[in-house]
Amino acid sequence: MSYSSPRFLQAFIHSIKLLIEAAPFEFGSVTLLNLVLGAGPAITLFLSKIVIDEVTEFLDQNNTEGFLTIISYQSNLFWAVIGLIVLNFILDSIETVTGFALSSLRDRVQGSVQGRILHKIATFDDIALFESPELLNIVQLAEQGVSQMQRLASVTGNLLTGVFTFIPVFLISASIGWWIPLVLFLLTVPSIYTQLHYEERSWSVESAQAGVVREMNLYTKVLSEESYAKELRLFKLQSLLLERWKALFWSAFTQMRQVRKQGLVVILACSMLSGLGIAIPYFFVLKGVLDRTYTLGDLALYTGLIFEIRRSLFILIGNTADIYDVALSTAPIFALLNLQSKLQSGSRPNFANFAICQKNEISTNLHAGSSVISVQNVSFAYPGSEKKALSNITFNIQAGETVALIGENGAGKTTLAKLLCRLYDPVTGSICWNGNDLQSLDLDYWRECIAVVMQDFARFPVTLRENIGFGLLSKLDDDNAIIDAAIQAGLALVVNRLPQGLDTPLGKQLEGGVDLSGGQWQRVALARAFIRLSQAKLLIFDEPTAALDPKIEYEVYQMLQDMAKQKTTVIISHRLALTKFANRLLVLENGSILESGTHKELMDLKGRYYEMFSRQANSYIG
Repeated sequence: MSYSSPRFLQAFIHSIKLLIEAAPFEFGSVTLLNLVLGAGPAITLFLSKIVIDEVTEFLDQNNTEGFLTIISYQSNLFWAVIGLIVLNFILDSIETVTGFALSSLRDRVQGSVQGRILHKIATFDDIALFESPELLNIVQLAEQGVSQMQRLASVTGNLLTGVFTFIPVFLISASIGWWIPLVLFLLTVPSIYTQLHYEERSWSVESAQAGVVREMNLYTKVLSEESYAKELRLFKLQSLLLERWKALFWSAFTQMRQVRKQGLVVILACSMLSGLGIAIPYFFVLKGVLDRTYTLGDLALYTGLIFEIRRSLFILIGNTADIYDVALSTAPIFALLNLQSKLQSGSRPNFANFAICQKNEISTNLHAGSSVISVQNVSFAYPGSEKKALSNITFNIQAGETVALIGENGAGKTTLAKLLCRLYDPVTGSICWNGNDLQSLDLDYWRECIAVVMQDFARFPVTLRENIGFGLLSKLDDDNAIIDAAIQAGLALVVNRLPQGLDTPLGKQLEGGVDLSGGQWQRVALARAFIRLSQAKLLIFDEPTAALDPKIEYEVYQMLQDMAKQKTTVIISHRLALTKFANRLLVLENGSILESGTHKELMDLKGRYYEMFSRQANSYIG
């Protein structure tokens, strides 16, 4: 599994690019509007200087004309006042429009980024994203990064305002003295550096706490979701789990508070230094007014400029630090989007001239309709784990044969099913179908060739029709095909009793939804596999009858036996009564094949299978 996490500058560039791609019109509008907003303070100060100088000059002349007369004769004063009124009206209007544009920008960014993350997760070829702690942390941080991308939209707008405010006032302040903007800037740099440094430290702590936050979310799920509600109350687990959640929260909070506390002291000290940078130019201008070098208008202008520079610098400092924080927080988004599955998709086999699996020198001469699975020296360990779930597994399955995988929990049965489905590829060894290494086949094509019922099957919050039809999307609107699959899975009575038949929503969380029992849901999963039989060449059933009553279980066994005459079938089951219907049994233990043979052969052997079957038989008799 390969992935790369971009550094700050890369993440910032990627984030801005993503912002522009998500909402080019809104981003352009926000940039233009902030340009006008940023120029507003400098223009306002300049017009205010004209008004003050004109009024001061008029008062010095001891004129007694009325206000309207003064305005009409003093054109500079008249246009300066009009300019201030119009400018303030424009700026107020622009602030309103900017707020609307920013809201649209944030919404578009959220939709675009969340859509990309969901697409990446949903279309990721293997399932390591859901079973590797390291990759789960990346997913966790990437999902948190969606809100940070929204924040980036706001911070970018604020930063643009700061930049467009700073540039004109900075340039005008140089007219007081070339050294003034330089002093203001240099004495503010320590604050910028310090804030960025502590933002990076905060992110390091937050990143290291991803596993803690994920564990907190798991406890949140247990405490708040329906599937845990009954046992949570019956076993009085609320206090225990709440305390665990609180312990995790305070652990994370304490570490972050310590970093923030250290940063606060240093940043306050740097702020005092930047305050000195304001005081020096201010006293310089005040002295110039008292020495008659500058006018009162100059005092108002230059004082306003100095404080506007300070304000814009703090906007720049704060938002630069925010952007640094956001860029670090969005880096996992790009780490996730850059993540590459180890599964490689080959090509669809050409049976007119089909390739022979050379990896283990297997030589076969089979026609295209046969389905032979050859597993040769397969070993596998889950990502991030050194322990092998499978070790040097070797066996063949003939066309039309039903093979049952037997073993205790953790023996490797479900892992083998995942490899057959190509949810993972073996670490070593090969799995071949009709002489073709599965890794050489087109991934989508191979998955079209199999029908699967997993032990932890999905309960989709959609209608019964869709829950079954998802097994073969081309049959989604074919009532006959869906009803046939439902009947095969023993769902005929369920369909008849549902208020809207096949179009009844399943799940209490849906309006008008109906929940099914565990056994009924398992039959829905079976129906989803049955509807795929027309194109499936390999059937894989992982505990297909775990939640069924004995009568329906026996009926399903009969169905599986009938299907096995036409399809190659792999069945994983803890209920060993099923093994009588299988042509061959493979007993797994600690990731290796311990015994292989028919039910009779293994019973005569009186080994591990004999012990398991006898123990289970005695539990029914007793």
